[in-house]
Amino acid sequence: MAKLRENLTITTGKGQVFNFNFTEQYNEVFNLRQEVDNSDAFITLLSPSTSIGQSSIRNAKSIVVKNDGEVGAEVQFKITDYANNSNVDDANSIDISGDGASTTRYVTTLLGAGEYMFLPNARWLSYENDTSGANAKPTTNGAYLSLTSDLEVDSGTLLNDAGVEAADTEITVDDSDYFEIGDLIQLGVNDTTATRIEVMRVTAISTHTLTVERALYGTSAADKDAQTNATSGAVDNAKVYFPIFNTYGDYNTFSVVQTDSAGRFGIKNFFGYGRVADSTSDGIVPGSIAGKFYEAGYQAFGLKGVTASTNSGLSASTAYYLSVALNGGTTDKITFTTDANNTNFGGTNGVVQKLQNAIDALYYNPAKNGFQDGATVSIVDGDIRITSHSRLSTSAVSITTSDDGTAGTDELFDGSNIIGRIPVSPAGAVSARLPDDTIINREGVTIPNPNIFFYDDGHGNIKGTANGTVNYQTGALDFIGVPNAEFAITANYDSAHGGGNNSGTNTQNMIVEIAARSCNSKINTPIEIVAFD
Repeated sequence: MAKLRENLTITTGKGQVFNFNFTEQYNEVFNLRQEVDNSDAFITLLSPSTSIGQSSIRNAKSIVVKNDGEVGAEVQFKITDYANNSNVDDANSIDISGDGASTTRYVTTLLGAGEYMFLPNARWLSYENDTSGANAKPTTNGAYLSLTSDLEVDSGTLLNDAGVEAADTEITVDDSDYFEIGDLIQLGVNDTTATRIEVMRVTAISTHTLTVERALYGTSAADKDAQTNATSGAVDNAKVYFPIFNTYGDYNTFSVVQTDSAGRFGIKNFFGYGRVADSTSDGIVPGSIAGKFYEAGYQAFGLKGVTASTNSGLSASTAYYLSVALNGGTTDKITFTTDANNTNFGGTNGVVQKLQNAIDALYYNPAKNGFQDGATVSIVDGDIRITSHSRLSTSAVSITTSDDGTAGTDELFDGSNIIGRIPVSPAGAVSARLPDDTIINREGVTIPNPNIFFYDDGHGNIKGTANGTVNYQTGALDFIGVPNAEFAITANYDSAHGGGNNSGTNTQNMIVEIAARSCNSKINTPIEIVAFD
């Protein structure tokens, strides 16, 4: 792809300068110069379309329309009208001209001699009333989508054949409009015999027949003779599901929707959302995605004003005992021995480091309950804090006493005795939570909290607290963010502006045609169009 740089500079007579700049990628350049006359019938110049055709452009990134002549011109845009149908946008076919029902609407503007207009894309439509064509769902402002822990979502259609044999490479469904090439689909919902899970990839779609690759992501091929469950088996009228597990692992690597240890997350649909039976409003609205990761659970000691150089009050070269449970698991008893020369909280071989070493030992010991959980010991806001490495919704730390030592001497947090600077009991534990969407600034004004979000830029890129890509038509996500983390996410779907450029019959969410005519009954004028595909 080539790089396109768009620069517009406006200089006023008072010395003001306004600069507008944008950079994007393109494959092809469309350039047309057509003389138009004064006929009431407009001359068609450009037809944006997803299909290859004469005077058509499939994915216009930028369009310039210029009147190169000496007289005025009228430019017409043919677009499609949409309406809200129970919070699902549909093409709005009504009779407004007396010539019969139609979804087509016309908008015109005037360009004087030498004037031009710049369009950043071809995504234009009209709407039945003064409401958004990009905000059908979620209907609650910014509502976060339900990410089921079942790791699959009902697609909305059923198997429609005698059942699936283990060797089949094609399956038939009641309605194939729910699916896109490249989708993952799933039969079964658990590992019992009758509903055993199989994940497939859709490689082709013909009417209601899906050509598929079988037994992917650690699953095995289903067979109607074994997977006999009428609802979720491999038999006629059983449900077909969209899997929503992280594709950077097998179907059962994780039990919830989460990133892996490297922060990676992949999915071939948008958690089952944005798919409709008639494809009119498929997909996700560009620029509407926002997500946030869970913050880790933690528990602090309950100290105040502690720094690295603060003395712990513990005795040198002495073993101390306490217990820690991570992420809702069973408690592990741990022991640490203070250094002979450093009993401060911080520094080399200080108390913080000694505690960290003890907790790290749990991570690598398969005999311990904290095996492969992990936590960080640090000084935060003048207190000693143990923070879980997990950022799942179950992330938690629980500090309690251990009875392996001597009460009142070396058993920390025994509920009765202060030992050195260590209090009787720790502070209250703080469970994993999602950060707040808004914050209150120093002036007491509630404002958005944008630094917590990952989001899409309307061009298919994920930015912010994660980096990656999104396919607006299929909803497929691929990003790298916080390791071992669950997240909440929102986006708009079932909207006229959702998905990719749609040029289906009567359902276009892009300009159908650009046409023009001369405003002068005696003089023609040339119209130039430059577009980048």
